Amino acid sequence: MWCLLSFVSNNVISVFKLIESNLKRMIGQVLESIVAIIVNRGGCIDNDTYAVEEYIATGFYIDRNTVVTVSHVFKGLDEKGLCIVSLDGEVYKGSVISIDEDNDMVFIATDKSRSPLKIEDTLVSEGTIVFSSGIAQGVLRHFITVGIVSGLEVRAVINNREVEGLILLNMPTIPGMSGAPLINIDGNVIGMALSRSPLYNELSLALPSTRIFLDYTMLKKLGKIIRIRLGLKLLQSSSALKKLRLRNGLIVTEITSKTLLNNCKITIGDIVTEINGEKIITLEDFRKALLHAILNNTGIELILFSQEGNIKKCYIDINSEKYIKY
Repeated sequence: MWCLLSFVSNNVISVFKLIESNLKRMIGQVLESIVAIIVNRGGCIDNDTYAVEEYIATGFYIDRNTVVTVSHVFKGLDEKGLCIVSLDGEVYKGSVISIDEDNDMVFIATDKSRSPLKIEDTLVSEGTIVFSSGIAQGVLRHFITVGIVSGLEVRAVINNREVEGLILLNMPTIPGMSGAPLINIDGNVIGMALSRSPLYNELSLALPSTRIFLDYTMLKKLGKIIRIRLGLKLLQSSSALKKLRLRNGLIVTEITSKTLLNNCKITIGDIVTEINGEKIITLEDFRKALLHAILNNTGIELILFSQEGNIKKCYIDINSEKYIKY
């Protein structure tokens, strides 16, 4: 019996040592990618950390010359003094490529190359183990925090703007960690830290990596970030779908566009089941399908299921300025 317990104990210790070893390896990779983002009113002086006023956010490389971070830290600040500071104290200039205020995200170009992190293009699930490493505000050193995904589709007001579809995490963040990458056990980015939860200090909020991936893809392909404003508000409800014997779909709860009403026979209570042949299960599926339509330069074909059991089809020309927001 003692030998069996000793064998089990040794196996458990070996597993934990393996987990610890992999975690240390991944942290090392992340530290090569993360940087402090600051805005210095006096301008950015290369390799002069004393010229830096304050580290206001964390950023990370998504390709060798592009950094992504949160946009809310730039509110009211002069982008001409945008500086990037590595953990070893090297200071270099950055310039804003594009800002996505809807998702609290900004892309920054720099001539200084560093190792990028891989971005997941699939939505994370509840219970996923994650860690994050960011740079504290005003102090050039990194902090590491570990937790699990506790919830999805959270809404929060960040810098007076409501951001939808956020990830809720049972892990703390400290000032300056906004913009830090959220890493899964494979070492890939599954989100970006935005802020503490407004309700509980021990919880935090993150933007799903699907938004980062699609925005970045759009920038590379189109040179700008474009949004579609259909004028639909949707609800995810498994119980409502069950009653109608549907496996997927989102319920239309509000129609805010007169143009949409004129072009399509959509009513409140209809269920959007497909967009351009893609099955819609979650709200994030809906958002991704709209972005795919922009990337592929196609219109949008909605398949809807009415409460009476009828199937509706509706085609929307996204090239109309009434649906597009730059």
